[in-house]
Amino acid sequence: MKRKSLIALVAMLTMILSSLTGCRKYEQIRITTCKIESVSMNGFKSLDLNLNVGMENPAGKIIIQSAEGTLKHFGKVIGKVTLAPLTINPRSSSCYPAKAHVELASGLSLKQILTLADPAKLEECTIDIDFAGKAAGVAIKKKIEDVPLKKLLESTKNEKI
Repeated sequence: MKRKSLIALVAMLTMILSSLTGCRKYEQIRITTCKIESVSMNGFKSLDLNLNVGMENPAGKIIIQSAEGTLKHFGKVIGKVTLAPLTINPRSSSCYPAKAHVELASGLSLKQILTLADPAKLEECTIDIDFAGKAAGVAIKKKIEDVPLKKLLESTKNEKI
């Protein structure tokens, strides 16, 4: 009887340890690069950004279903950001085209709006983002706050998402 209990305990510990090692890989996902390919204005109320995002993913397939954030310029909210859904391939290091839509805050002057069309000015901004998605069939949520866009748009190999 003791032998069967010991075998069951060892089997259970093995399953728990193997699941923990799999979860650890999701902590190793990194954004390696992020580059603004183009910025287009939609009137004076919104911007569309085409991005090229480099990701290092040692884990399984990840589907980012929604990513929403707040874009700030020197602490002042200048817009709400929405990222289009994105699928990250398993066990890969690849670049992914991504689209983002920025709905500008009301009360911005024409000069402020026009300066945002310049990618160099966008780098002065900070962003808060809430991600929601699925990894291995499990719902995941992640929140990133006050990340300078300049830091995000540079090579960030050591940064975790």
